[in-house]
Amino acid sequence: MLTGIYANPDRDIGLVFTRRLIEELEKAGMDYVVHDSVCSRLGDVRGFGDDCDPRPDVIVSLGGDGTILSAIAFAAPAGIPVMGINLGGMGFLTAVTADDDAVRETVRMLAERDYAVSRRAMLEVRVCGNTYYAINEAVFYKRSLGKTVDVSVRVGKSHVANYKADGFIVSTPTGSTGWALSAGGPIIYPDISCLLLLPMNCHQLSARPVIASDTEAVTVTGGESGSIIADGKVVENDAEEMTVSIAPFSAGLITRNDFGFYGRLTRKLGLAK
Repeated sequence: MLTGIYANPDRDIGLVFTRRLIEELEKAGMDYVVHDSVCSRLGDVRGFGDDCDPRPDVIVSLGGDGTILSAIAFAAPAGIPVMGINLGGMGFLTAVTADDDAVRETVRMLAERDYAVSRRAMLEVRVCGNTYYAINEAVFYKRSLGKTVDVSVRVGKSHVANYKADGFIVSTPTGSTGWALSAGGPIIYPDISCLLLLPMNCHQLSARPVIASDTEAVTVTGGESGSIIADGKVVENDAEEMTVSIAPFSAGLITRNDFGFYGRLTRKLGLAK
Protein backbone atom coordinates (compact mmCIF):
# COMPACT_ATOMS: atom_id res chain seq x y z
CA MET A 1 0.00 0.00 0.00
CA LEU A 2 1.30 3.44 -0.97
CA THR A 3 0.18 6.04 1.57
CA GLY A 4 -0.09 9.68 0.55
CA ILE A 5 0.47 12.30 3.27
CA TYR A 6 -1.27 15.67 3.03
CA ALA A 7 -0.51 18.04 5.91
CA ASN A 8 -1.67 21.50 6.92
CA PRO A 9 1.42 23.24 8.38
CA ASP A 10 -0.81 25.81 10.09
CA ARG A 11 -2.31 22.98 12.15
CA ASP A 12 0.64 20.62 12.30
CA ILE A 13 3.11 23.15 13.69
CA GLY A 14 6.64 22.24 12.68
CA LEU A 15 5.13 19.21 10.91
CA VAL A 16 5.59 17.28 14.15
CA PHE A 17 2.74 14.81 13.51
CA THR A 18 3.76 14.45 9.87
CA ARG A 19 7.28 13.44 10.89
CA ARG A 20 5.87 10.96 13.43
CA LEU A 21 3.64 9.46 10.73
CA ILE A 22 6.60 9.04 8.38
CA GLU A 23 8.60 7.41 11.18
CA GLU A 24 5.82 4.96 12.01
CA LEU A 25 5.23 4.11 8.34
CA GLU A 26 8.93 3.38 7.92
CA LYS A 27 8.92 1.18 11.05
CA ALA A 28 6.02 -0.77 9.59
CA GLY A 29 7.83 -1.14 6.25
CA MET A 30 5.12 0.80 4.43
CA ASP A 31 5.78 2.99 1.40
CA TYR A 32 4.67 6.62 1.37
CA VAL A 33 4.73 9.87 -0.60
CA VAL A 34 4.26 13.42 0.69
CA HIS A 35 2.21 16.12 -1.03
CA ASP A 36 4.31 18.70 -2.85
CA SER A 37 2.95 21.51 -0.65
CA VAL A 38 5.13 20.38 2.28
CA CYS A 39 7.50 17.88 0.67
CA SER A 40 10.47 20.30 0.53
CA ARG A 41 10.33 20.83 4.31
CA LEU A 42 10.91 17.16 5.06
CA GLY A 43 14.21 16.48 3.35
CA ASP A 44 14.72 13.57 0.99
CA VAL A 45 11.18 12.22 0.57
CA ARG A 46 9.17 11.36 -2.53
CA GLY A 47 6.47 13.81 -3.45
CA PHE A 48 3.15 13.73 -5.27
CA GLY A 49 0.99 16.52 -6.62
CA ASP A 50 -2.67 17.29 -7.18
CA ASP A 51 -2.49 15.07 -10.26
CA CYS A 52 -1.84 12.16 -7.83
CA ASP A 53 1.29 10.99 -9.62
CA PRO A 54 2.51 8.65 -8.25
CA ARG A 55 -0.95 7.49 -7.25
CA PRO A 56 -1.38 6.73 -3.53
CA ASP A 57 -3.76 3.96 -2.48
CA VAL A 58 -4.96 6.14 0.42
CA ILE A 59 -4.28 9.70 1.53
CA VAL A 60 -3.85 10.64 5.19
CA SER A 61 -4.85 14.22 5.95
CA LEU A 62 -3.30 15.93 8.98
CA GLY A 63 -5.24 19.00 10.07
CA GLY A 64 -8.93 19.71 10.55
CA ASP A 65 -12.07 19.33 8.44
CA GLY A 66 -10.83 22.07 6.10
CA THR A 67 -7.68 20.08 5.39
CA ILE A 68 -9.74 17.02 4.55
CA LEU A 69 -11.87 19.09 2.17
CA SER A 70 -8.72 20.30 0.41
CA ALA A 71 -7.42 16.73 0.10
CA ILE A 72 -10.75 15.41 -1.18
CA ALA A 73 -10.76 18.06 -3.91
CA PHE A 74 -7.95 16.24 -5.75
CA ALA A 75 -8.31 12.76 -4.24
CA ALA A 76 -11.97 12.15 -5.11
CA PRO A 77 -11.63 12.59 -8.91
CA ALA A 78 -8.73 10.11 -8.77
CA GLY A 79 -10.80 7.61 -6.76
CA ILE A 80 -8.50 7.75 -3.72
CA PRO A 81 -10.05 7.51 -0.22
CA VAL A 82 -8.97 10.01 2.44
CA MET A 83 -8.38 9.39 6.15
CA GLY A 84 -8.21 12.33 8.54
CA ILE A 85 -6.17 12.85 11.70
CA ASN A 86 -7.82 15.74 13.54
CA LEU A 87 -5.39 18.44 14.63
CA GLY A 88 -8.05 21.14 14.61
CA GLY A 89 -11.26 21.89 16.50
CA MET A 90 -14.39 20.08 15.33
CA GLY A 91 -12.93 17.28 13.22
CA PHE A 92 -16.35 15.93 12.25
CA LEU A 93 -14.99 14.19 9.14
CA THR A 94 -11.82 12.81 10.70
CA ALA A 95 -11.25 9.19 11.73
CA VAL A 96 -8.66 9.77 14.46
CA THR A 97 -8.16 12.60 16.97
CA ALA A 98 -4.61 13.74 17.65
CA ASP A 99 -3.04 12.38 20.83
CA ASP A 100 0.08 10.41 21.67
CA ASP A 101 -1.29 7.24 20.03
CA ALA A 102 -3.02 8.85 17.01
CA VAL A 103 -0.21 8.27 14.53
CA ARG A 104 0.50 4.71 15.70
CA GLU A 105 -3.22 3.89 15.54
CA THR A 106 -3.46 5.35 12.03
CA VAL A 107 -0.62 3.18 10.76
CA ARG A 108 -2.10 0.10 12.46
CA MET A 109 -5.47 0.70 10.80
CA LEU A 110 -3.84 1.09 7.39
CA ALA A 111 -1.50 -1.89 7.77
CA GLU A 112 -4.29 -4.20 8.92
CA ARG A 113 -6.92 -2.73 6.56
CA ASP A 114 -8.96 -2.19 9.72
CA TYR A 115 -11.24 0.54 8.43
CA ALA A 116 -14.31 1.22 6.34
CA VAL A 117 -14.70 3.52 3.34
CA SER A 118 -17.83 5.65 3.39
CA ARG A 119 -18.84 6.75 -0.10
CA ARG A 120 -20.01 10.38 -0.13
CA ALA A 121 -21.77 12.24 -2.96
CA MET A 122 -19.84 15.10 -4.55
CA LEU A 123 -21.29 18.24 -6.13
CA GLU A 124 -20.40 19.40 -9.62
CA VAL A 125 -20.68 23.19 -9.73
CA ARG A 126 -20.82 24.84 -13.15
CA VAL A 127 -20.37 28.60 -13.26
CA CYS A 128 -18.98 31.09 -15.78
CA GLY A 129 -17.91 28.25 -18.08
CA ASN A 130 -15.86 26.60 -15.33
CA THR A 131 -16.47 23.43 -13.30
CA TYR A 132 -15.70 22.95 -9.62
CA TYR A 133 -16.32 20.10 -7.19
CA ALA A 134 -17.37 20.07 -3.54
CA ILE A 135 -18.29 17.45 -0.96
CA ASN A 136 -20.12 19.81 1.40
CA GLU A 137 -21.84 22.68 -0.35
CA ALA A 138 -21.97 25.24 -3.12
CA VAL A 139 -23.08 28.74 -2.13
CA PHE A 140 -24.28 31.75 -4.10
CA TYR A 141 -23.43 34.67 -1.78
CA LYS A 142 -24.23 38.37 -1.96
CA ARG A 143 -21.47 40.84 -2.80
CA SER A 144 -23.01 43.91 -1.13
CA LEU A 145 -22.52 44.00 2.64
CA GLY A 146 -25.57 45.16 4.56
CA LYS A 147 -27.94 44.26 1.72
CA THR A 148 -29.79 41.14 0.65
CA VAL A 149 -29.74 39.65 -2.83
CA ASP A 150 -32.69 38.33 -4.82
CA VAL A 151 -32.20 34.73 -5.92
CA SER A 152 -34.36 32.47 -8.06
CA VAL A 153 -34.06 28.70 -7.69
CA ARG A 154 -34.97 25.96 -10.16
CA VAL A 155 -34.76 22.18 -9.90
CA GLY A 156 -34.53 20.80 -13.41
CA LYS A 157 -37.06 22.83 -15.37
CA SER A 158 -39.30 23.48 -12.35
CA HIS A 159 -39.23 26.81 -10.57
CA VAL A 160 -38.97 26.35 -6.78
CA ALA A 161 -39.07 29.84 -5.27
CA ASN A 162 -37.67 33.35 -5.20
CA TYR A 163 -35.81 34.45 -2.10
CA LYS A 164 -34.53 37.70 -0.66
CA ALA A 165 -31.57 36.57 1.40
CA ASP A 166 -27.85 36.84 2.09
CA GLY A 167 -27.32 33.94 -0.26
CA PHE A 168 -28.34 30.40 -1.09
CA ILE A 169 -26.83 27.02 -0.17
CA VAL A 170 -26.99 23.80 -2.17
CA SER A 171 -25.67 21.07 0.13
CA THR A 172 -25.01 17.36 0.09
CA PRO A 173 -26.08 15.21 3.06
CA THR A 174 -22.43 15.32 4.19
CA GLY A 175 -22.58 19.11 4.14
CA SER A 176 -25.77 19.18 6.20
CA THR A 177 -23.62 19.20 9.35
CA GLY A 178 -21.51 22.10 8.04
CA TRP A 179 -22.47 25.57 6.86
CA ALA A 180 -26.04 24.46 6.18
CA LEU A 181 -26.45 23.47 9.84
CA SER A 182 -25.37 26.94 10.93
CA ALA A 183 -27.96 28.40 8.56
CA GLY A 184 -30.76 26.43 10.22
CA GLY A 185 -30.92 23.40 7.94
CA PRO A 186 -31.79 19.83 8.96
CA ILE A 187 -29.25 17.10 9.67
CA ILE A 188 -29.31 14.46 6.93
CA TYR A 189 -27.85 10.96 7.20
CA PRO A 190 -24.90 10.88 4.76
CA ASP A 191 -26.06 7.80 2.81
CA ILE A 192 -29.36 9.39 1.74
CA SER A 193 -29.53 10.42 -1.93
CA CYS A 194 -30.77 14.01 -1.97
CA LEU A 195 -29.80 17.67 -2.10
CA LEU A 196 -30.53 20.26 0.57
CA LEU A 197 -31.69 23.66 -0.71
CA LEU A 198 -31.43 26.42 1.87
CA PRO A 199 -31.68 30.23 1.77
CA MET A 200 -29.34 32.09 4.12
CA ASN A 201 -30.81 34.66 6.53
CA CYS A 202 -33.90 34.93 4.36
CA HIS A 203 -36.07 38.03 4.80
CA GLN A 204 -39.29 36.03 4.33
CA LEU A 205 -41.16 34.33 7.15
CA SER A 206 -42.42 31.59 4.84
CA ALA A 207 -38.95 30.49 3.70
CA ARG A 208 -38.08 26.89 4.60
CA PRO A 209 -35.35 24.41 3.65
CA VAL A 210 -36.23 22.07 0.77
CA ILE A 211 -35.00 18.50 0.36
CA ALA A 212 -34.76 17.85 -3.39
CA SER A 213 -34.00 14.80 -5.48
CA ASP A 214 -30.37 14.56 -6.54
CA THR A 215 -31.32 13.33 -10.02
CA GLU A 216 -31.87 16.84 -11.38
CA ALA A 217 -29.61 19.88 -11.51
CA VAL A 218 -30.28 22.89 -9.29
CA THR A 219 -29.88 26.34 -10.84
CA VAL A 220 -29.50 29.41 -8.63
CA THR A 221 -29.80 32.78 -10.39
CA GLY A 222 -29.07 36.08 -8.70
CA GLY A 223 -30.81 39.37 -9.36
CA GLU A 224 -27.28 40.75 -9.35
CA SER A 225 -23.85 39.15 -9.48
CA GLY A 226 -22.51 37.39 -6.42
CA SER A 227 -19.66 35.21 -5.22
CA ILE A 228 -19.67 31.43 -5.69
CA ILE A 229 -18.19 29.46 -2.79
CA ALA A 230 -17.39 25.74 -3.01
CA ASP A 231 -16.46 23.99 0.24
CA GLY A 232 -15.50 27.29 1.86
CA LYS A 233 -13.36 28.59 -1.00
CA VAL A 234 -14.40 31.48 -3.24
CA VAL A 235 -14.12 30.07 -6.77
CA GLU A 236 -15.83 32.93 -8.66
CA ASN A 237 -16.25 36.54 -7.53
CA ASP A 238 -18.56 37.88 -10.21
CA ALA A 239 -21.23 35.40 -11.26
CA GLU A 240 -24.97 35.73 -11.83
CA GLU A 241 -25.80 32.02 -11.91
CA MET A 242 -24.56 28.63 -10.77
CA THR A 243 -25.78 25.16 -11.73
CA VAL A 244 -25.23 22.36 -9.24
CA SER A 245 -25.63 18.62 -9.81
CA ILE A 246 -24.22 15.36 -8.47
CA ALA A 247 -20.71 14.71 -9.76
CA PRO A 248 -19.99 11.56 -11.81
CA PHE A 249 -17.69 10.32 -9.03
CA SER A 250 -17.97 10.08 -5.24
CA ALA A 251 -15.54 10.77 -2.42
CA GLY A 252 -14.18 7.98 -0.24
CA LEU A 253 -13.98 8.93 3.42
CA ILE A 254 -12.10 6.45 5.61
CA THR A 255 -13.78 5.80 8.97
CA ARG A 256 -13.35 3.36 11.80
CA ASN A 257 -15.28 0.12 11.45
CA ASP A 258 -17.31 1.08 14.51
CA PHE A 259 -18.13 4.55 13.15
CA GLY A 260 -21.54 5.74 14.36
CA PHE A 261 -23.02 8.82 12.71
CA TYR A 262 -25.58 9.53 15.43
CA GLY A 263 -23.09 9.07 18.23
CA ARG A 264 -20.77 11.52 16.50
CA LEU A 265 -23.56 14.10 16.41
CA THR A 266 -23.70 13.95 20.21
CA ARG A 267 -19.92 13.98 20.74
CA LYS A 268 -18.99 16.59 18.17
CA LEU A 269 -22.08 18.80 17.92
CA GLY A 270 -23.61 18.32 21.35
CA LEU A 271 -26.90 17.04 19.93
CA ALA A 272 -29.41 16.33 22.73
CA LYS A 273 -26.83 16.06 25.47
